[in-house]
Amino acid sequence: MGNTMSEYFVINKLVREAAFKMDSTHSHECYEIIYLLSGECNILLNHSIYKMTPGKLVIIPPGEIHKSAYGNNSKVKQERSIVRFSVKDIDWICDAVGSEAVLSNLTDDIVTIPEKRRDYIESIITRIIYETQMPDEFSAGMVKTLFQEFILFLIRCKKYGESAVQELDAENSTIQEVATYIYQNFDKPIYLDDVAKKFNISRSYLSKKFKTTTGFGFKEYLLNVRIKEACRLLLETNKSITEIAFECGFNDSNYFGDAFRRIKGISPNKYRRNREVV
Repeated sequence: MGNTMSEYFVINKLVREAAFKMDSTHSHECYEIIYLLSGECNILLNHSIYKMTPGKLVIIPPGEIHKSAYGNNSKVKQERSIVRFSVKDIDWICDAVGSEAVLSNLTDDIVTIPEKRRDYIESIITRIIYETQMPDEFSAGMVKTLFQEFILFLIRCKKYGESAVQELDAENSTIQEVATYIYQNFDKPIYLDDVAKKFNISRSYLSKKFKTTTGFGFKEYLLNVRIKEACRLLLETNKSITEIAFECGFNDSNYFGDAFRRIKGISPNKYRRNREVV
């Protein structure tokens, strides 16, 4: 097996201002790991909202809906490391310790890196970045070796460490309940006014608070949940595009097609035909 990583493999460090807003919806056809070095934020992953603080790491499996939100009170710059990779990049690890042990620990979750081990994992990230930016004939092998060490350490932390999920305050827990409600009822008609009444909050408060807490607009999140289910049905069933549209909560197949292209950058039919590469 060669030393070259897949075309999906990316690792970098980002610094974001407190006022940064993520405009685009995030979903990848590969794994993404975000490790927070400084600052804090909320991350919405599927229908769960997690509070991120330094030393915490979020695992985002392929295709999962996610977005960061910094809130109105965030004054501190945020520094994070991001690692993206495909299943092919962890083939060797799966062969070495077993696919079940690896993949069952790379599900969507938050992991706390023990304080005494943060220098270690940050050193691995820094060394991988150095090898990608200052390459020589040994760099590809070094990147692969360091990345395997990174993943094995992460799996060990998750398996034997404590859960890092942070409880949100009572105010934000209502938004968590709303996100869960949308996630569980996306196939039904869902409107902002009705959901606001259901949770005994005003329409304007729900709209603003949902965006501030999750990073998603209310309609944006609902649309992305529906499209995610549509992707699954396109790849796993032979149902027609119209059937899938209605099953996912759309009442117009043309609108479904437009929305799908806007989010996935490809038509539903083409997505289905290209199933081997998605």
